[in-house]
Amino acid sequence: MRAAIRRLPGTAAAAAGAGRRFYAAGPDVSFGELQRIIHGVRPAAYRLIDVREPHEVAEGRVPTAVNIPLGEVPAAFAMPPDAFAAKYGAARPGPQDETIFYCRSGKRSQSAIDAVEKTDPSLTLRNYRGSWLDYLEHALGNKALK
Repeated sequence: MRAAIRRLPGTAAAAAGAGRRFYAAGPDVSFGELQRIIHGVRPAAYRLIDVREPHEVAEGRVPTAVNIPLGEVPAAFAMPPDAFAAKYGAARPGPQDETIFYCRSGKRSQSAIDAVEKTDPSLTLRNYRGSWLDYLEHALGNKALK
């Protein structure tokens, strides 16, 4: 896995580390951390992006998530904020937000991160690697769907 690390201005890492980002808790998000973020236990400005197809999202989604199918991700993150909000019904993630991607199992969400890194390197991008299957198991106790 390629770790994305946020550069901090005025540091040696900023001068030498193009393409690297620093995270408070690491690039991957666990179920527990996601729950703490969503429920405000760990205050964070965040955007949760579900990159599954609409027919997959129809089966359920993580609370607070915005659906942007993987094929739309590069164009969506190149949109001006007002166009993004009009199309997706949510504010476009900014540098102050932790942008957390998820899909069914974690592979497409990593592809979304790779695409967005090229479009907007100012964003803090994280992956809920267990994604929807992990959420089903932990939040809904549904191990049969795995």
